Amino acid sequence: MKYISFILLLFLFASCKRTQGDIDITGTAPGVTYGNIIIRDQAKATLLKTDVENGKFAIKYYLQDPGYYKMLYSSKATKSGSREIEVYLEAGTYKINIDQDKINDYPAITSSSEIQTQLSAYNAVRDSLRHEARQKAITINNKMQGVNKDDTNIRSSTDIDTISKLQTEELKANQVDEMNVFNAFMAKYPDNEIAAHLLKALDYQNDPVGYYKLFQKFSPAAQNSADGKELEAKLKDLSKLAPGSPAPEIAGTTPDGKELDIKALKKKLILLDFWRSSNGSSRDNHQQIKTQLLQLRTKGFDVVSVSFDTDKERWQAAINMDKTDWTQISDLKGDDSPNGATWGIKSIPAYFL
Repeated sequence: MKYISFILLLFLFASCKRTQGDIDITGTAPGVTYGNIIIRDQAKATLLKTDVENGKFAIKYYLQDPGYYKMLYSSKATKSGSREIEVYLEAGTYKINIDQDKINDYPAITSSSEIQTQLSAYNAVRDSLRHEARQKAITINNKMQGVNKDDTNIRSSTDIDTISKLQTEELKANQVDEMNVFNAFMAKYPDNEIAAHLLKALDYQNDPVGYYKLFQKFSPAAQNSADGKELEAKLKDLSKLAPGSPAPEIAGTTPDGKELDIKALKKKLILLDFWRSSNGSSRDNHQQIKTQLLQLRTKGFDVVSVSFDTDKERWQAAINMDKTDWTQISDLKGDDSPNGATWGIKSIPAYFL
């Protein structure tokens, strides 16, 4: 007896355009004798549970909050244990077919939801490129097998070098470039509504200016979606950190309560050190700054440390212990400090010039 389980986990990104209402989902999973479906809300509370019997399942439910959900399913075909995909649920009908022979592909989903239809189209593009990458990897692997056919087990330096290069190519071929998938989808469906949602999953933080230019080419529907408005705000803030842009404001005061006046430092180059007293790497790097960088002060260089602490005594104790004789700033709000968002801080320590 084959078994398959499905878990739909709600991650709400509700759009004001979508309305609540009844959803009617019918599904097939050929070859699966028994399974179950669980739908949970954002707080992980179970909303309903239904069974999969003889390869079929059905859900009828009044959905109050349309949005993006995660769907997890597992069976003998999912050798890794489970398969997770994203779906968009709103009032309407859905027909889902999960092909056990193509378990790594996005299921065939026919829906009255335009958003889900676009999401299925995106995943079709992704699966197509993934299959192409896999075929390329197989071709490369066959080349390696050809080099390895020598029964003497003696490899020339040329053979070893060739195998090494082919191994690198095979590894690269097996990795799907998500940006290539995104661009291929945009070229095929330029007027889609889900572009901002998809872009949020990419590494836009490393090139906010470039991604903001890309964002401005999205359809009005994508730009004005809930994800679009959120993404645009983030890209605008991060673009302020592009080389050559005026430095954003820094929230906080010195330990004696004074405001920071960057210009008053009269330095040509300033290293901003974002740190926390409880972070060992931050503290170790303070010693590196003292021994390797402070000698540049005579040439117009200085340091300003911006702490993400919440306890003033611990912050000051760390300053005294590290013997840092440069400007120290903190608003004592920890991870809630606006400095995190303003400066795009993803981890501590972080540095800007």
